[in-house]
Amino acid sequence: MARYLTPARIGLLILTEQYLSGHLASGARLKVLSFIASHIVASTGSDGQAAFISLDADAATFFGSLSGLPSDVPGRTAHDTLLQRLWKLDGLDALHTLFEGMNQIVAPTSESENAQKQVSRASPLSQLIRRCSVEFTRLQFADSQQLWAAFVSWRSSTYDSWAQRNPDDAARYKQNAEAVNEHHPTKLRDAEAGRYMSAEDTNDLITFSVHHLQRMGTRVPEAMRHKLQTWISEQSDSSVQSLQHFMAFFEHWRSGQYTMALESLHRYFDYSLIGKSSSSGSETMRVYYQYALLHLSVLHADFDCWKESVEAMDECIATARENQDTACLNFALSWLLYLRQAKPDNRISGFGSVSGLLGGAAGEHDEISFLKGKARETKHWSLLSSTLLEEAKLDMYTNGSTPKSIELVTQSGFVNLQHDLRTLMPATTLFEGATFDRIGQGHLASRTHDVVKFVHGDRAPLSDRTRSLCRTAYGVAQSGRCSVGLDMLQEFLPVVRGVLKLEQRVTGFIGLLQLMKSLRSENLEAAAHYHSQLIPIRALGDPELDFEFNLLEIDLFIRQGDLDAAMKAVNKHIKQTAGHSAGDIAQRLHFLVLKSNIFALSGQATKGFSIALRAASTASRLNLVPCVLEAIGALATILNDLSKFDTARQLLDAALPMMLETRHSKVTAQAYVASGEAHIGFAGICVPDSSERLQQVREGEELVERGRKVYARLEDISGVLECLVIKSRLARARGDEPGAEQADAQYEQVLAEQEGSPELV
Repeated sequence: MARYLTPARIGLLILTEQYLSGHLASGARLKVLSFIASHIVASTGSDGQAAFISLDADAATFFGSLSGLPSDVPGRTAHDTLLQRLWKLDGLDALHTLFEGMNQIVAPTSESENAQKQVSRASPLSQLIRRCSVEFTRLQFADSQQLWAAFVSWRSSTYDSWAQRNPDDAARYKQNAEAVNEHHPTKLRDAEAGRYMSAEDTNDLITFSVHHLQRMGTRVPEAMRHKLQTWISEQSDSSVQSLQHFMAFFEHWRSGQYTMALESLHRYFDYSLIGKSSSSGSETMRVYYQYALLHLSVLHADFDCWKESVEAMDECIATARENQDTACLNFALSWLLYLRQAKPDNRISGFGSVSGLLGGAAGEHDEISFLKGKARETKHWSLLSSTLLEEAKLDMYTNGSTPKSIELVTQSGFVNLQHDLRTLMPATTLFEGATFDRIGQGHLASRTHDVVKFVHGDRAPLSDRTRSLCRTAYGVAQSGRCSVGLDMLQEFLPVVRGVLKLEQRVTGFIGLLQLMKSLRSENLEAAAHYHSQLIPIRALGDPELDFEFNLLEIDLFIRQGDLDAAMKAVNKHIKQTAGHSAGDIAQRLHFLVLKSNIFALSGQATKGFSIALRAASTASRLNLVPCVLEAIGALATILNDLSKFDTARQLLDAALPMMLETRHSKVTAQAYVASGEAHIGFAGICVPDSSERLQQVREGEELVERGRKVYARLEDISGVLECLVIKSRLARARGDEPGAEQADAQYEQVLAEQEGSPELV
């Protein structure tokens, strides 16, 4: 098998000969030269898909862009003259003659040769000619025969075009083919076009595939994987075999095959050491060893083997320091910081902290400052951008400093734009959406998540696209369109099929939406079924999935009337987030508000008052708007239970405009109902039959009706029924029997629709 020479490159040499011989019109010479140059300097790293198509194409596709260019012969195009020369090659001897003639047009190395030459030895054309000629000369006879057979198969796609223009030559070719018992070109077309690949092309395509797997987090398509396996099996080059196992490592990793991924990683570095040791000896072994440990640590962490991951990273850091590999060391230190934040309770690293590793303070902010300084010093901009995001996450989760986090996210986005870090742009965009959500700007957050889909598209890593879509679908479901959110996730599920972690994430969100929908429809049997199916997602280690599942689980316990189980679950989550350096303080506040609500539901409103007040105060200080609004709603409910109706009414009147702006529909519906109850309760202490009392009742009924409409939009059956019960009682209290009967009829209609709806399974 040739290292570089392929049928397509032989065709490129023939086109070069046509260009140099002057058989092209003056208007076509520049375009032909541009075509040749684009294939000489083509790199799979810049456009791997285009390079793959070009290498796998037959002659008709390869030279298709030349069909409209004129030649020096009237009535014939450059494509026609090229095919005429292409089909003049009738055997290996003609191929030898072609390469001998091409060698004659390269400039000599000494001035003693007086032959007329046309191409300088330093030009790209000369390099192409000399490289192909040298390799063809060194090919063994069996390999040259295989190359010729592949070339005949490759050009067979142009037979009809050539035969139509050259019928006499086509007839002679047919007679010669029958004489030597050679297949006719029309039969050769059925064979796989472009299956003859050089070792260098295979190496380039595997390298591109590995880079794509690393950056995008996807897997190689099935058709391309089969072709690569076929080409690799025909190669004996050690570097190709080495990259084959590295690609297999990423494939097994993404598919969730932990043992096979480990084995493929070991094989990759074994082959790499064998292939490089002859030239650089043990020095190369040390360099490869630290990167082996780096990948090994990342693999262990992805499968939740945190102890093994930290141990491998500690050894990687020690090796990188010994070899003075700054790039590997900085990345390893950044990854070690991530590991310590992900599992702060397991500080099993031998270095303790990143700053302590190199002397100095051991605080996490000092570690981040150290990494930022090193990133600027070494101009490692991707490390700087990711470190800025880590700092924003640390400030947001532990200190609750949302303005500071927004500033850091903006800095990271500026670095991405300044240095064209396209793979990091979607992650920065998602984090920016999270900051908007924390300050109550839900509409901006949803638009920011759409940026990943509509702006970055397929150029974004698959993990970022998955997170963006899951957040968008969950936000749509929270606004009352659960079916729309489920459809979005179901349509996206085939995209992540085969990538275990991402497929589990999408499947988990589908289960969450099904659980949410069953809870809102008061189908508690189906909700219990979905809950039991979702319990294993806690083992995935996804904080976002865990938090949303915990909220829905507590909601299920409350709707089932099991307040003891709900309180135990809330206390458990509060205890887990207390003093947790990587825990989100906003999540702790959410659970505190839930605890106060449970106290109110159990008739112990006074116990929940101080909890809700403390949560509201903390959330207000940290500018966590959704938490503030939830705490205000809880406080208003508790104040109503304590008969402080005027205070609850004033509190909700001040908070309702902001609730409407933040688009938190459930909180808004609860606030409408609580405000209506506050007005009705306040009317009870007014003078009987006074205008003020009638006005308060009328305003209370109107607010309850608004809450019913929001609940109806959310498809929350229990909320709708609660509002209808309040309306019925108010109508009877003022003697409006038709209004009460209308509310009762709506109540029965909702119950009938609920009983007639299909079971969710």
